[in-house]
Amino acid sequence: MMGWLSRLFSGDAKPADRALRTEPRQPLAEAVMVAMDDVAVEPAPEAEAIPTLPWLLDCPPLTESALTDAERAALLALSKTLALPTVPDNLLPRAASLIPQLIALVRQTDLPTPAIAERIGKDAGLTAEVLRLASSPYYRVQGDVNDLQQAISLIGLQGLQTVIARVLLKPIYQSAPGPLSGRAGARMWDHSEALARHTGILAEQAGLSAFDGYLCGMLHDTGWTVALSVIDRAGITLAIPPSTAFATVLDERVYRLFGLAAQRWDITPGFAAMALDARSNGLASASHPLALALRTAQPLCMQELSSG
Repeated sequence: MMGWLSRLFSGDAKPADRALRTEPRQPLAEAVMVAMDDVAVEPAPEAEAIPTLPWLLDCPPLTESALTDAERAALLALSKTLALPTVPDNLLPRAASLIPQLIALVRQTDLPTPAIAERIGKDAGLTAEVLRLASSPYYRVQGDVNDLQQAISLIGLQGLQTVIARVLLKPIYQSAPGPLSGRAGARMWDHSEALARHTGILAEQAGLSAFDGYLCGMLHDTGWTVALSVIDRAGITLAIPPSTAFATVLDERVYRLFGLAAQRWDITPGFAAMALDARSNGLASASHPLALALRTAQPLCMQELSSG
C-alpha cells in the first residue's frame, strides 16, 4: 500500500536532517507512473465517467429504465438534507471526533522534528505507519528505519501529513447499519484510498498542494456515507441494480453532500475553499482547481477499481 505514497509524497531529506521539508518539490513527470502493490496506474487528462454506485454495492450492471418511485423518493430525501445548514452529526458520527484530531495533528507538523516525533510516538498506529513508510524501498538506505525522528525527516512534510490522514480517517468509513450503508461499507475505504491517490497526483501536476488533493479525495466519500445513511433512515428500498439515471444523479448529490459536511472541516485553506465550492456549485459546475482535479480523478479511480 505504501509504495505509491513514497513516490508521490517523498522528499529528498537525508537521514541526518532534523527539520521537515517545506519547500516545493520537483513536479511529477508528465507521464506519471505510480506503483500500488504491483499494479501500475497512469493518470490521463480525460476518461469516460463511470457511476460509482454499482461498484460500491458490488451489484450487476445498471438498468436503463427511468427513475423508479423509490429512486425519486431517495433523491428527494437527499435534496432535503442538502437544504440543511449542515450535516447532522448522527449521519457522520465518527467525523465529529476524528476530524478535530486530524486538524490538530496536521497543524503540529510545523513544529521541530523532535517535538513532532514525541507527539506521533504516543500513537502506536501512527508510529508504525511512519516507520513503515520510511523503511519502504524508496527511502531505505540500510535496513529498516527504527528511529522515529529519522523516519519523519526521511518522508518529509507531505508524507507525514498523508500518513496522519490515512490512519485517522479510516474509521470514518467503517460499515454503518442499514441495507445500503452496510452493503457499500465493505468497499468504501478502497474507493476513498484510490480516489485520494489519483486526486493527489493530479493536484500536484496542476501545481496545487498534493496533500490538499489527497484530502479532497480521501474525504469525498463522506458524501456517500451521508447519502446512503439518509436513504436507509428514510426506509426507502431501492431495486438492485438501480437505474443509470439514478446512479448518475446520485454522484452529483454525493459531491454536494461532501461539500455540506466538509464546510465545517477547516483542515487546510485549500481544502476549506474547495468544500465551499463543492456545496455551492456541485461537481459538474465546479470552479475550484482542486475540484477540477477531483472531477478528473473520479473516472480514473473507477477504471482502476473496476478492472482490479
